[in-house]
Amino acid sequence: MPRRARLENRYDVLVENAGEPDGSDAGGSAPRRSGTRNRSDRAAGATQRCGLEQRSQRREAVALERGQIIEYIVGRRVDAFARKSRAVDRSQPPVLEVVGLSGRQKPLDVSLQLYAGEVLGIAGLLGAGRSELARVICGIDPPVSGEIRVRGTPVATASPQGSIASGIALIPEDRRTQGLILDHTVAANMSLPTIDRYARWSFVQDRKAQLVVSALVERLRIKTRSVNVPVRTLSGGNQQKVVLGKWLAAEPDILVLDEPTAGVDIGSKSEIVDLIRQLADAGKAVIMISSELAELLSVSDRILILSGGRITREIPGSEIDAWAPSDADAAAKISATEQALQLAIQEAEAVSA
Repeated sequence: MPRRARLENRYDVLVENAGEPDGSDAGGSAPRRSGTRNRSDRAAGATQRCGLEQRSQRREAVALERGQIIEYIVGRRVDAFARKSRAVDRSQPPVLEVVGLSGRQKPLDVSLQLYAGEVLGIAGLLGAGRSELARVICGIDPPVSGEIRVRGTPVATASPQGSIASGIALIPEDRRTQGLILDHTVAANMSLPTIDRYARWSFVQDRKAQLVVSALVERLRIKTRSVNVPVRTLSGGNQQKVVLGKWLAAEPDILVLDEPTAGVDIGSKSEIVDLIRQLADAGKAVIMISSELAELLSVSDRILILSGGRITREIPGSEIDAWAPSDADAAAKISATEQALQLAIQEAEAVSA
């Protein structure tokens, strides 16, 4: 077919799909122009109309509220990011006490208290020392000075084994390199911290371990065709749930979560936020480090701001609640509290600079 004929045929298909008239009026009195110019004009009109429709759709998308966008993405209504105030009993001694804790570089002279059933948020800019604080508390990096106490008793050794024995568990920032063995199965990863429970005479009782793992998979709604597939085949959100699940199986009293929702889809984010609330309601003490301010605000009973490795400000839950306009909808409240926390972080950074 000659090149000109092929082009004319393409124009005809475009116009037909766009529903363009063929140039005649209803009575057929208007003569139809012929040739490539006539087809070009009609195709250009169809293309212009498509562009107008796309711009209209973009305007409609901009007008959507955050909750509607989430609903359209995940196919269901999600309100997990709305802040829910909780009452924390601080009349009892704290579960975790950190006194004058310093690392090799960061943190610097950090002191904090964490109570049963409390979610303590840690906020700050990149390089503020948030992850370094988590690593020292959990015994991964040795402290230079200071003390860590669990229920009033100093942690025996500054090591991961000592922290785990004291009931402290870390959900690390990078799940792929620090939290999982990617080539091992879901079951193997989730049973790793508690493998001694399933061992007898140096042999692991796989059936017993898989019963526990299967229950956790169902509880956390981990999407996998089997607990015997390599964990690398799971999505990011489901991999993160595996990391959470393996430490929940160990039943720690204190959970340190370092960026627990980083790199996961928004549906999994909402499920993880809900799980954190459930753990706190069940009496677990939780430290949550996150750069996602909306998620940090939605679960934290208090927030500490770190800057340069030091705690520069503590924000109580009552102050966080006051940031949200009482007459605003959920999306506007989330936006207002995010902006207020971001401003507080920037002010703390300016003071410590």
